[in-house]
Amino acid sequence: MDNHSLIIPTKDIGIKDILSYKEVLVKILDHQVHKLRTKEVVSVKV
Repeated sequence: MDNHSLIIPTKDIGIKDILSYKEVLVKILDHQVHKLRTKEVVSVKV
């Protein structure tokens, strides 16, 4: 970068090395197979 005043150290803005996420369990309520001429399309209701 040409302008070094735009560089911000990561420790000053609180970026963490460990990233996490929460998994949410879902349930498949229904599924259908629609048959076309040459394909089958599956639709799922969650």
